[in-house]
Amino acid sequence: MKAFYTSILILTAFSISAQDLKVTYIANEGVLLEGGGSKAIIDALFDDFYKDYLSPSEATVKQMMESSSPFDQVNLILTTHFHRDHFEANLTGNFLKNHRETRLLSSEQVKGELESKYVDYSQITSQIKAHKRGVQTLEDNINGLKVYSFFINHAGGERTAHIENMGFIIEISGKRVLHLGDADMNPERFKEVDLTKYNIDVALVPYWYMSSEEGMDIINNHIKAKHLIGIHYPKAPSASALEAIKENYPKATVFQKTLTEVQY
Repeated sequence: MKAFYTSILILTAFSISAQDLKVTYIANEGVLLEGGGSKAIIDALFDDFYKDYLSPSEATVKQMMESSSPFDQVNLILTTHFHRDHFEANLTGNFLKNHRETRLLSSEQVKGELESKYVDYSQITSQIKAHKRGVQTLEDNINGLKVYSFFINHAGGERTAHIENMGFIIEISGKRVLHLGDADMNPERFKEVDLTKYNIDVALVPYWYMSSEEGMDIINNHIKAKHLIGIHYPKAPSASALEAIKENYPKATVFQKTLTEVQY
């Protein structure tokens, strides 16, 4: 009987562990999500074109390309937009070519970049799903993962209006994770998308959202996530921003060092 109860406790502990969500920081806004036997990479396949922000190291890129743990058996890649600190066509194309099990979800604009710049594009077309820019929230089930996606303007106003920036809510390990890309802090668009109805567990937001009145209004009234992670933090530290974030959101994490892990 004692052995029976011990077995039950072990199985229960394993079940709880299997439902944990691990978020590993790769660089800039790039993360790896793991949980419930699934893996997703968001905005992590890029190079050091922009020097002001962290980029994946050569060692990390090698791990990703060679399917070394934890980058083995990745179900899904999500790319918010085509800027070179979020996406690079050849790295993304090669990853898909080397990982036939992986699928990519993004915009028609990102798909166009792959088609025009990746020489072996014809070999990966079946792995790509691209959405046309619009105002509706879209729902996909890809490789066992449910994703809600929506277009939201890139920060920068008219100067960046041509950029097709996407936000994603991905369901993984029984939790909902929001990634905004470089979304503009426009409360009207956030009202339209109505993120609060998704009961978001973890929100990955540009770090400046947590230190500005506009961003805090969106976090507090239009996202309402249980946990916050700041991303897109620059190489050059901003002590004042970090102090403001600590004051505004004491329990938030700001990713600053590659391969930092948090678990929920």
